[in-house]
Order: sequence, then structure tokens, then C-alpha cells
Amino acid sequence: MLEYPEIKHLASQLQEVIPGKTIDIVSFPGMVKQFVFSEETQPVFRERLHGKTFDHVESCGNHLYLFTKEGAVLAIGDTGGKLLLTPSNKPIPKKFDLRLTFTDRTTLTMSVQMWGCIRAYANVADAIAHQQAVLQEARDPLDHKVTRRNFLNWLRAWEEASKINAKKFIISRKYITGLGNGYTQDILWHARLHPRRKMDTLNDDEAMHLLDAIQLVTIQAIKANGRTTERDLYDQPGGYEVMMGRATLGTPCPSCDDEIIKFSFEGGACYICPSCQPDPRE
Repeated sequence: MLEYPEIKHLASQLQEVIPGKTIDIVSFPGMVKQFVFSEETQPVFRERLHGKTFDHVESCGNHLYLFTKEGAVLAIGDTGGKLLLTPSNKPIPKKFDLRLTFTDRTTLTMSVQMWGCIRAYANVADAIAHQQAVLQEARDPLDHKVTRRNFLNWLRAWEEASKINAKKFIISRKYITGLGNGYTQDILWHARLHPRRKMDTLNDDEAMHLLDAIQLVTIQAIKANGRTTERDLYDQPGGYEVMMGRATLGTPCPSCDDEIIKFSFEGGACYICPSCQPDPRE
């Protein structure tokens, strides 16, 4: 899945090249797929974008917003897959869920993996309302208001803390937005927390270390243009090497040399060091 760091990088790349491009062809074959979500009909989606010229790009959590000069906004988010810009002299991907070909004959395609949301908002106000809804649900992990003190105050007042484990806390956007299972493994390892730890069992130091780990991993991944397993606008991989993942399963922990193990929990795989991240059930 494309998470906060990958979306940030894609937004930066798009901002460099997309302003001024006018949409000549709109094709959205993915609209009929079960796990490609959109609230517009094909004719409405096409009408809102055809002939429009992109103005600027923004990101919010794991969502991209491509604003046009005429007011319509293309939004792509909560998705896995590839968003690619193909030059006029090269073939576009054979399979795609969204295609926008511009008057300069370059083409933007989105190929959704697992699931994704693709919208064409009629106006800026609707797009901003969606951004605000994302940030009302949870916070940008690098927002200046996301501090140790604010996090501790929120955590101690959080009524669900006794029910929610550390993994679910991250992936279900309870306090911060934009991060999923792809970065959760490294975050919890840096914080020395087992995915099963209930949030109400964290003492102040552990809670602060968790927030520190969230921000550390996010910053490192942004600097590296996302993970090596994800692709950017030009089909190039990111540079962030996941420490706790499929590629490191069975290898020594970077801290203690114990073997990294895997188990399933909360709908996905977990990779941990059993020594650095002791199971709360034991």
C-alpha cells in the first residue's frame, strides 16, 4: 500500500510536472471493480476532468489531491499500486484502472492493487472537506501539534486504550493518519513494543518512545522517497529498507542478534524481535 512517505514523494514529483497539463482523454475502467471505490458515475467523472488543466498538488495522510484551474479535483488515496507518468514516446501500462492522457500526449495512469479510492470532486470546497475529515479522524504524524505532551494527554484520556493494541493503534488511525502495516513493524521495533501490547499498559516513557518511533520512521522514509517495495511516478523504487519484514525474516535482530520471527495478527503479518519486543502474554 502507498503510505504517508510514498504519497508525500508522489505529491512532490507531481507538483514538479503536472501543473499546466490539460486533460485530453479520461478513461476509468477500474470504476466497475469491487475494490476500486468512487462515488461518481462514469459520465460525471469524465465530465468533471475532461478538458481541465491541473494547477497544483497536495497530500493529506495517504491521499493525493490534484487541483485543476477550473476547480475540479482528482483525489487518489487509501490505495496500493502504481501511479505512473509515461512520456509520449513510450507505451503506457497494459493494465490500468485510471488513465489521463494530456494534450502533450504524456499519460498519467493509476493501477490499483488490493483496493483504492479514486474521486473527481466537482469543486475545491468538496476536496478540502475531505481533507478536513481525514484530519478530524487522526493527525498528520509530523504536524507541529503532535508532541509528546499532547500525545500523553490524549492517550490518558482515551477511553478505548484498554481495548486497542499497539499495532491496531497505528494502522486504524487512532491518533495519527497515513501509516499502515508497511511501516508499523519498524515503528514497533524502534519503540521496543510487541504488537499485542494494549495501549493502556504503556507507561509514560513507553508512550513517548512510541511517538518518537512513529516520527523517526516517517522522517527516514520520506528522506528515502519511500520503501524499496513501492514505486514512484517514474517507476523507480524508494530507498527505505524495511528492518522488520519479509526480507529480514530469520535474520539477526540489528540490536540483539536474536532471530526475527513472523506471526499473523490483526489481519496481517507481524515481524518482530522476540527479545526486544516481549510478548505481553508471557
